[in-house]
Amino acid sequence: MTAPQQSPEFERRRAIALAAVVVAVLSWSVGPLFVSSLSVSLPTLLFYRQVIWLPVLFTLAHTVGDGFTKHHLAVSWKPGVFFAVSTALGFGSFRATTIANATLIGSLTPAVLLFLAPRILGEKITAQKVVYSLVSFVGVVAVVVGAETVGGSGSTSSSVGEHGLFGDALAFANMAVWTIYFIAAKRARDEGTNTWSFLTGVCLANVALVTPWALVASDDLFDVTARDWVLLLLMMLIPGTAGHFLMTWAQRYLDTTVSSLITLAGPVVSTALAFVFLDQGVALAQVLGGAIVLLGLGGVILSTTAARTTKSDTVGTVDPLLNSNP
Repeated sequence: MTAPQQSPEFERRRAIALAAVVVAVLSWSVGPLFVSSLSVSLPTLLFYRQVIWLPVLFTLAHTVGDGFTKHHLAVSWKPGVFFAVSTALGFGSFRATTIANATLIGSLTPAVLLFLAPRILGEKITAQKVVYSLVSFVGVVAVVVGAETVGGSGSTSSSVGEHGLFGDALAFANMAVWTIYFIAAKRARDEGTNTWSFLTGVCLANVALVTPWALVASDDLFDVTARDWVLLLLMMLIPGTAGHFLMTWAQRYLDTTVSSLITLAGPVVSTALAFVFLDQGVALAQVLGGAIVLLGLGGVILSTTAARTTKSDTVGTVDPLLNSNP
């Protein structure tokens, strides 16, 4: 029995959606470079990143979303707290270790989420999924242990090595907190909350949390250079807004497996861009470990889709937004 053919219009939109996912992944991939290139402190970065994003999201919520009401705030503020913590940890990791390490460690979320499957996701854990997940974890160990703690010239030092390990710890913490955020956010979306209305509430919670921190901890809140403003605007527009918009729109026409597999290219692209533009060295062990991580995660995604027994809109390990940047 052959599958029913889709209309030419749907196939055209599907091709556009595929391109949209690729552009979204590329958009997310440049985010870590913006963070690493900014000269301002982390509290200042987070403050302005959220403050300038809020009016954009508010406008999108009222133009292409469901507006923004007390109901939207009620369902989004708790996930917003986890989003704020994840953003701080993630941005901190981009500055405290190599982008290769930070992005590859962060990409482990689907493997970690897998072990929460029986209680939270309604998915069955199989031996195949466990093996693929363990392969991913082994790959991350290779990435961390084999990382070249390099400066611009490729030299190593113990002080840089300690700095890198702290950044790796931040990346692991970010991955754990992002997993919690994703579960909370996906549940809100599964209840019918519009993406832009939800993100507006999340951003509002972020502003409420980061503002007092920036006022107390920042010593450069009013010393933002013109270059920093450009980078902040680009970071808000490209990975923050365009990336999420394109990926969200594309899910109407693409299977989530396709999108999720494409997102696995994100750490590779980020690492390559960091090598070219930030002169971050990459050791052979990192390359091999990164390949192992991506192969393991690809196996998790494919085996999860093959064995899926729950509804397509249930929280699952194949959602491409798992690997997006805040």
